[in-house]
Amino acid sequence: MFLSQILVNPGSHPDQPRPGLDWVKQTYRVHQRIWMAFPDEHRQKEDPFFLGTWSSEAMPKHQRQEGGFLFRIEPDPPMRILVQSSVRPNWDYAFQNAPFLVAGPPQVREFDPAFEVGAAYRFRLVMLMVKRRTVPTGELKDGKKSRSEHPIRCLLPAIDGADRPRPDPEFRAWRERLSVVAARSGFTVGNQLRVQPVMNLSMKPEGRSSPARFNAAMFEGVLTCADAELLRQAVVNGIGRGKAFGMGLLSLAVAR
Repeated sequence: MFLSQILVNPGSHPDQPRPGLDWVKQTYRVHQRIWMAFPDEHRQKEDPFFLGTWSSEAMPKHQRQEGGFLFRIEPDPPMRILVQSSVRPNWDYAFQNAPFLVAGPPQVREFDPAFEVGAAYRFRLVMLMVKRRTVPTGELKDGKKSRSEHPIRCLLPAIDGADRPRPDPEFRAWRERLSVVAARSGFTVGNQLRVQPVMNLSMKPEGRSSPARFNAAMFEGVLTCADAELLRQAVVNGIGRGKAFGMGLLSLAVAR
């Protein structure tokens, strides 16, 4: 496995063009640019200087353990993107036609995710906060099952005659969701857990004048390994949905 850190060029003056800043505001564009770091041999041979138009069909998607990647746009400074991949990325090829997006060559290091049952690890995870519900077949005309996604909201009952529920400052619903995911991913989470909404992930669907923001949460704290293989699979394959939009990357470091 390989872990890359990309320092984004935020621009030197707010009155000047800031392409790096504009780039990270379009989450799927970040995903597309990262994908360019994993070209197939035909692409590199036919277009060595990356002058052609990139297409997702240029290289079929692989399973994450076979050639896929996960990424996260970090919310704290400096402005940077973490990328985890199963093969070494070719960042020179990916950015050769857009060097102004980055502040310098991306840093890459190799690692082998291995864990011990009972060991504690500091972690960071951005996860899409949705529940998937299956619609009963009796409600569908074609008789096929269907699933719909519903955002998980952190709300408290209204008080003092208010018409609307209040925001829950403890984010209890999100904490409960993480506990469910952790149980099937081979770890438990301690009490010292920081939870906060993620505001830097959005997409602009066709027909909309403004971007749509994802209902996402960032979790930081200390987890304990309960099943080493399940935890490894969670790191390799990511957690939850929305991976093409910068969610699901579980970052771990040994707790000291």
